[in-house]
Amino acid sequence: MESVIMAGGEGSRLRPLTCDNPKPMARLCGRPALCYIIELLARHGVSKASLTLRYLPNAITDYFDEKAYAGVSLRFVEENEPLGTAGSVKNAAQDPAEDILVISGDALCDVDLTAAIARHKASGADATLIVTAVDDPREYGLVVSDKEGFVTGFVEKPGWEQARVNAANTGIYILSPFALSLIPEGQPFDFAKDLFPKMLEQGLKLAVFETKDYWCDIGDLDSYRSCQMDMLAGRVNVSLRESVPPAPGDYTVIEPVFLGEHVTIGKGAVIGPGAVLDDGTTVCAMAKVRNSVLLPGSYVGEYASISGSVLCEGASVKRGAQLFEGAVVGPKGVIGENAKVLEHVRIWPGKTAPKGARVAENIQYGSGPELFDDDGVSGEAGADLTPMLCARLGCAAGSLKKSKRVGIAFSKGLAAKALAHAVTAGILSTGAQAWSFGQTLESCAAFAAGFCGLPVTLYVSGGPRCGIKILGEGGLPPRRELERELEGLLKKEEFTRCGWDGYRDTADMAGMRLVYQQELYRTAPKGLVGMSAQVRSADPDAAQFLEDTLLRLGCDCAEGMMLNLSADGESLTINDESAGYLTWDKIVTLNCLLNFLQGKDAAIPYDAPRVIDGLAEKYGRQALRYVRCPTDHDDDEARQLAQSQWYLRDGMLAAVRLLHYCKTEKTNLSDLCGMIPDFATVVRDFEIDSPVGEVLSKLDGEGAREGVMLTRKDGSLLLRPVKSGRRIKVFAESVNAETARSLCDEVEEMLCGFREPQQ
Repeated sequence: MESVIMAGGEGSRLRPLTCDNPKPMARLCGRPALCYIIELLARHGVSKASLTLRYLPNAITDYFDEKAYAGVSLRFVEENEPLGTAGSVKNAAQDPAEDILVISGDALCDVDLTAAIARHKASGADATLIVTAVDDPREYGLVVSDKEGFVTGFVEKPGWEQARVNAANTGIYILSPFALSLIPEGQPFDFAKDLFPKMLEQGLKLAVFETKDYWCDIGDLDSYRSCQMDMLAGRVNVSLRESVPPAPGDYTVIEPVFLGEHVTIGKGAVIGPGAVLDDGTTVCAMAKVRNSVLLPGSYVGEYASISGSVLCEGASVKRGAQLFEGAVVGPKGVIGENAKVLEHVRIWPGKTAPKGARVAENIQYGSGPELFDDDGVSGEAGADLTPMLCARLGCAAGSLKKSKRVGIAFSKGLAAKALAHAVTAGILSTGAQAWSFGQTLESCAAFAAGFCGLPVTLYVSGGPRCGIKILGEGGLPPRRELERELEGLLKKEEFTRCGWDGYRDTADMAGMRLVYQQELYRTAPKGLVGMSAQVRSADPDAAQFLEDTLLRLGCDCAEGMMLNLSADGESLTINDESAGYLTWDKIVTLNCLLNFLQGKDAAIPYDAPRVIDGLAEKYGRQALRYVRCPTDHDDDEARQLAQSQWYLRDGMLAAVRLLHYCKTEKTNLSDLCGMIPDFATVVRDFEIDSPVGEVLSKLDGEGAREGVMLTRKDGSLLLRPVKSGRRIKVFAESVNAETARSLCDEVEEMLCGFREPQQ
């Protein structure tokens, strides 16, 4: 069978390791990753392979200069312009009349290709995808399949909310000639985005071969290091170079280790366990190296300590210096005497950490925090959320491809104000313009972001734990592509920079508070004379703002129903003498009902009550749902509509709208509640100790746009992972709160059953 090895990868997340080397040439225990892939092909009877090249192609052609390796004849095909994964394979394929095996050149695996080929032939599929279960699916394309092992859909690099399976696409495919013929000539075309969805649309068969063999995509520096530890531990079936014993001496080697040629180890040094010392490395007297990878020509001085780190070619760590877990020193980088390089810090090629320095931030380039949980970035001011981090976040926001204007707003409190100033400085340093809405409620900031058409807005909140929430277009939760772009910019610190004359002034948009209040007035164009409603909130300023608005509209605020506004202004509850206690879900449902009565559709979050769908159907309208972090554009219509329906995600607007409807229609909340079915919702969080995809795939549920939906005779449950991937949020809906709580108890029992027993 002919094979094509995709070897054009740049490996941006492996920087600084790949600054001067393509990803397939990253060395694993003394040899490039590509060598192990070619040897795997040879073990399974593949005798010829075409390699697609793009990034630094000479590094590969120079290494394999004899055009053959391990008995496999090699053919190099260089792309002059990007063709995508599928386009590059079509460009490299020699015989379009035969099945073809496609494999990535930058992963380490011992997959049984013979069994995969047999599965492909027996299934009669037009293409077969090799998949494997992964713990963290967020950096992988996921494959959804049926019980017969045929593909039914894909989820591309999801957030935790949409990771309802954990079968990762390994990038190893077997394609029939017909599948290959569907790839257009000479134009960009991808497997995951273009070819496979097209095949599904045409009703073609895509089979899945699930492997439990070893597979590791060396896509980041942690996996690059850990896969070599797996090689040393014998967890992967590959042929390792024989370790070369260094010259005898008074040092200690604790297995497992790999020692390349011409390695020098000084007196009293301790090497291992889990150390890889590639060719020509030097470890001086009394130094310690454990769980680390030292690439050719790297140097570790006396008394230095290297733990869980990577030294690239020619990197130097001077006497007494310390590198901690996840630290990386780029080619020819230098760590000065007695310096400390803290966890996950990257030193870029040729850069120097000064003598005695405590390096907590990357030098020129590096990794940032894992940004996004459900509430954005949060932590203790001065410890977790520092002005330096805020400035970098501002730099990242100002460097976004579509962002020349960035919104910034903050809650009350000096800490929130100071951190917002740091964010603003970062934005301005990129040449972008900062639109400052000043101190305001989060709901007002979301309104302002949408009203001004900003692609991204950052809202800084203060208190014992400060936070920065990222708002996307329309003031809605950002798309996954925006999150990933921000994360990538922060990790690599590839920020746009402007010269002294490129800085712009901050646009003072504090007047948006008045525009927001005008929107409240427009929501009740006939005023609220004759209506009564009291206001309270954990934030006195928020309560005062709403009360002032109601008074100006003619509402009596000394008696009547109690409007309990949330501190951020984004939701409320109501205590009414006739209608009783109304939750935010009930209030959203009532406002959707008003839409349907007025002949309008409603745009709601995906986790909004399902009873709204029934109401929409009853009145011949639609309830369009948008997800929190979409990976595609399927919810574009809902998001577009949501930008004009603030009252479905803003407590103040929702309250004013209901009051106005009751006044103009001469009705009350009790009568309105009588027009919707009885229902109650309960929301709970559950911690999990297994991978999210694995947990959700065990549930007998229906795949949802977010998480998994379980239908029961007395209600429904939506199980949505939070962004951190460590918890699952459960939304239960039933006719009453007691039954909804029972549904939550049922889910908790199921989740507990999935936990591994304690040893």
